[in-house]
Parts: sequence; structure tokens; C-alpha cells
Amino acid sequence: MNAATGEAADRSALKRASVRGVALTFGAQGVRVVLQFTAQIVLAHYLLPAQFGLIAMVGPVLSLVQVFNDLGLTQATIQRASISQAELSALFWINLVISVALAALLAGAAPLVAWFYQQPGLVWLTIACGSMLVFSGAAAQHIAWLNRGLRFGALATIDVACALAAFIVGLLAAMAGWGVWSLIAMQAANGLTILGLAWLLSGWRPAWPRRTSGVGDLLRFGGHLTGSNLLGFFQVNLPTILIGRLNGAVALGLYDRAYKLVIVPWWQISLPVDRVAVSLLSRLLGADALYCRAFLLMLQGLLLLAGPGLLWAATQSSVLVPLMLGPAWRAAAPIVGTLSLATVLVPFAAASYWAFVSQGRVRMQLHYGLVSGGALIASVLAGLHWGPLGVARSYAAFSPLIVGLPLWGATRQGPVRSRDVAVAVLPVAAGLLTAGGALLALPARDTVHLLADLVLSYGACIGCMVCLPGGRAILAGLWLLRHELRGDANLAASADAVRGRT
Repeated sequence: MNAATGEAADRSALKRASVRGVALTFGAQGVRVVLQFTAQIVLAHYLLPAQFGLIAMVGPVLSLVQVFNDLGLTQATIQRASISQAELSALFWINLVISVALAALLAGAAPLVAWFYQQPGLVWLTIACGSMLVFSGAAAQHIAWLNRGLRFGALATIDVACALAAFIVGLLAAMAGWGVWSLIAMQAANGLTILGLAWLLSGWRPAWPRRTSGVGDLLRFGGHLTGSNLLGFFQVNLPTILIGRLNGAVALGLYDRAYKLVIVPWWQISLPVDRVAVSLLSRLLGADALYCRAFLLMLQGLLLLAGPGLLWAATQSSVLVPLMLGPAWRAAAPIVGTLSLATVLVPFAAASYWAFVSQGRVRMQLHYGLVSGGALIASVLAGLHWGPLGVARSYAAFSPLIVGLPLWGATRQGPVRSRDVAVAVLPVAAGLLTAGGALLALPARDTVHLLADLVLSYGACIGCMVCLPGGRAILAGLWLLRHELRGDANLAASADAVRGRT
């Protein structure tokens, strides 16, 4: 086999790896979203808004320390062209030591959290949540190793198993009358399942730490990424912090349930897709045409998967929320509708993350994140006077700017340009507009109509795309992917061969 033939075979194998990774990821996340969505609905019938509000108050503090718990080291492991076992072991011990230190720090800060929200019961809840940082710290590099090896089947198994364990444990605890502690039990089951399966399926065991020269570069990469993650923390948690402080547990409980019903399912879909995207695109550097095609394919698939469902939730929230959560949660319906509409654009934010991290441009990502974060903070402050619904509406109004700025920055350099993105998503955008119009014309009145409108949303979107040449090309490409799910087992090695690295 000559060099050209070998490179073509390697690229073909990587293409199959990309397809297989996306297929496994979407399949696993479909199961996980159903489990977590069901858990949210079921637990809402056992717990009160104020109990959800208490956990939501702890959430921002926990999210803040989680930013420093990882320090961007998992992405550094994935993105690095080559990494030694000594470097990987060093990163494991760094992650573990940091997680233990942060758990102790959070335990010490628990009284301050309770004082800030004027909720004495938050002390032990904060300590319990903080202790789970150790689980994620001990599993971080094992998950990164699975990502680096493109072992998406193992990652899909972990995703489904942890969601199933959390659902079962949380439900049993709620039925036993544990109240707010059933939510803590869910988190513990989730973290322990990830930890156990990550160690079991990765097959990797860390060596005892010793000095190694390559760790400094990994820490610098992780440091810049941590800065971007810190901005992301404020973007996500600032509304929760301010609503909880100014409007109390009930208002925050309503906002939190709306947020969990809309944003968390999106995260469950997008975060593993991020794993696939960063792992594969990092290995496609130097193969610009293949990089661009893979990037646009994942973006189109994400928009088509999530967009019609989000439009359905946005237009039918007045029927959807009381039906799922009960009459006590009716006030959350307009919040759900507004957040759903804003979230339609979030796949573009995910795409900018793929580009920045896979190309190693995390410092530039931080710069654009500062500007985007400023726009988000402005949106929260602008709407805060009108409570959680005002915050949601203001965020929706600012979301094109919040999402658009990082994407513009990500496509100024590299294989993918903004024009490529615009051309690629136009057929999907036309389909989404058609779906939105159909939903507004035929609003749901009961459960039967609600389900029919969900089918209508996806049907109208796909039907419009079928009528467009570009739309037909996208649908045909996605349909033909099922024929490419077979391939050789050594996909990670083939991926590295594409860019000439070992």
C-alpha cells in the first residue's frame, strides 16, 4: 500500500470513527435525557418548589469550585498531540489533590453559603454536595483517556448507567420521604457510577507521581481553558444567584425547574457531543476539508435534533408544564417557553467551543468569552427587576449577541469560516421557521394534541428541508451515515495517522 492509499484509508477510518461517535453519543444521550427528564417530572410530584430551590442555591457554589476541580486538564489530555503515561499519571494526582482540597474548602465555606441566602439548612447540604467533588476528581483523567482513545461505546455506557442509577436512587429516596436529601442521593449515585465505570472500562491505572517535564505545557493550556470555564460559570449561575438572593427560594425553585426542563436536557445532548467533536477535530488538524465537513455535519445534526423539540416546548409551554409537573408549577410555564426559544441558538455556542479547543486557541476563546460574558451579565441585570420571567426574556433578547460573538471569533481563523457555517445551516434554519409557524397555527389543548404537535414540529422541519436542494443534501448525508457505522477497531490510531502523529 503506498502512502497516498494509506492516508486515504486512515481518513476513511476516521470518518467512520466520527460517524460512530456521533451515533453512539446521540443514542446514549437520547436514553439519558429520557431518564433525567422523567426523574425531574416524577420528583416534582414528591418535592416542593422550595426544596428544589434549596439545592439550586447550592448549585452555583458547587459549579464554581468544579471549574477549578478540573483546571481544564481533561481537555488538555484530549487535545494534546501526544501524551506519556507519566504525564497522564501526574495529571491524575493533580486532579485528585485539587478535588480533595476543594471539598474541604467548600465544607468550611458552608456557613457562609447559608448566611448569604438566609437558609440555615444549607450548611449540611453544601457539605454533602462538596464531598462529591472527590468522585469527579478521581474519574477525570480516566474519562479523558477514553475520549482520547475515541472509545465512544464505553463513554455511552457510562452516560446511560449513571443516569439510570441516579434515577432509581433518587426515586426510591423520594418515595421513602427523604425530601430534599433525595436530590443529594441522586448526585451521589451519579458520581459513584461514573467513577466505578470509568476505572473499570478505561483499563488505565495511574502510577505514583514523579516529576515530568511536559506537565507545565498541559497546565498552561488548562489554565486558559479554566478562565473560559470560569466565564461560563458566571454566565450560567449569575441568574440563579441573584434570583435566589433577591426573590427567595420559591421564585428560584420555579426558575430552577424551568432551567432544568430546558437547559439540562440540552446539556445532556451537547456535552457528550462536545467530547466527540473535540476528540475527533483535534485529530483532523491538517486535513482541512475533512475537519470542515465533520464540524458542519455535527452542527447540522445538533440543530436538527434539538431545534424542533425546543420550538415545540417554547410554543406549547402553557399546556406542557402543568401537565408534566402539576398545577403548582403553572407559574414556571412562561419561563420554560422563553428559555426554550433562546436555547435554539445554543448549538452555535457549542460549535465555537469545538473550534477553539480543538485548534488549541483557548487564549483567544477566553478573550471572546469576556465580551460574550459581559453581554450575558447585561441581559441578567436588565431583566432582574421583573423576577425570573424578566431574566429569561432579557436573556432571550440578548442571546444572538451572546452566542454570535464567540462563533464569529472562532471562525476568523482555521479550516471553518463564518460563510461555511451560514451556508450549511440555512436549510435547517428554514425548516425550523416552518416548524415554528406550524406550531403557532395549531396550538395544543390537551395531551393528545401536545404529542401530535411534537410530531408536527419535526415533520414540518424535515418536510421543508426536503423541498430545498441543500436540505435534501443534509438529510441524505445524515441518512447515509448509518452505512458507515462499521469500521476497523483501531480508530484512534487511524485518527492520529491522519495528522501524522503518534
